[in-house]
Amino acid sequence: MGSAGSSAKQVLVKLLMLLSGTVFTFLLTEFYLKLSLPYEGLGAARELKQFRNLENVSGLFTIDPDFGFRPVLGTSVYNKFGTLTGNYTLEKPEGVTRLLFIGDSVTARGKIIGAIWKLYNETNFEYWNAGVESFNTVQEVRFYKQYNAAIRPDHVILTFHLNDFETTPVAFLDEDGRLVVYAPNFPAKELNPWLFKRSRLYRLYLGIAKTSNENIDAVIEDTRVSLKELKNTLDRDNTILTVLVLPLLKPYSEWKPGDKFSRETILQILQDLDIRHFDLLNVVEQAMAGGIELCEQPGDDWHPSTAMSDLFARYLYENSLFSVP
Repeated sequence: MGSAGSSAKQVLVKLLMLLSGTVFTFLLTEFYLKLSLPYEGLGAARELKQFRNLENVSGLFTIDPDFGFRPVLGTSVYNKFGTLTGNYTLEKPEGVTRLLFIGDSVTARGKIIGAIWKLYNETNFEYWNAGVESFNTVQEVRFYKQYNAAIRPDHVILTFHLNDFETTPVAFLDEDGRLVVYAPNFPAKELNPWLFKRSRLYRLYLGIAKTSNENIDAVIEDTRVSLKELKNTLDRDNTILTVLVLPLLKPYSEWKPGDKFSRETILQILQDLDIRHFDLLNVVEQAMAGGIELCEQPGDDWHPSTAMSDLFARYLYENSLFSVP
């Protein structure tokens, strides 16, 4: 009995030593990753670095579990309806068509909207801008339903970027109080936000475990479902929906395969859902042939210059953007 008891005690000691060693290794690895790669998504997500580097971020954006992050509303920047503050009132004048533009930073910066305004003017239209920096389609649709819909637009124009195949992001404040935002590579409902914030090993695990095409398909499905929800909502309210599909602002031959896939995928989704849309790739090709400056800033393939925005607007005008049968 004494020998058996001694053997059991030795086994227990070895197990405790093994467990302690494992815990120590885990904690050491966690500490190393946090120290050396504090903001890396480690394959699970892509950090939207602009938020961490944004001055006065707390005055502009807030954490919201429904959106990951969203603008602070009721300020000099965004009103309570989630649109950029302007001169319009909630009461719409008779005979005026209320336009609502939703999208990401391209919409928020207003170059295309301004170019459209120059062609159509304000005699018969109001131009409301609900663009939000780095929003994706899932966020935009949710934002519309929760805030923008209160203005009761007659026509919603959604700008789709090729990087808008994303799900609800993960957002939190880091130890220094800076807003940190991540775009997961799979539906956000499949991760634990508390663990994602605190554990780099958890991010690494997700980066390894969530690499299949099924996860990419799930993110695409999130976008498709959101667009369908928006269409159904607007149809019910007798509101027109138009989607502008923005291409990359460089030769198609230089696009990455993923960007080409995104364009083909969104065009197929819009066709399947019977959503009116304009593919603006040909306009970029015409601009390149004419020597037009494409980009707002050199090397930025996402944000159009004023001249490029004018061409987009002219194309939309000539193809009856607001003359819907």
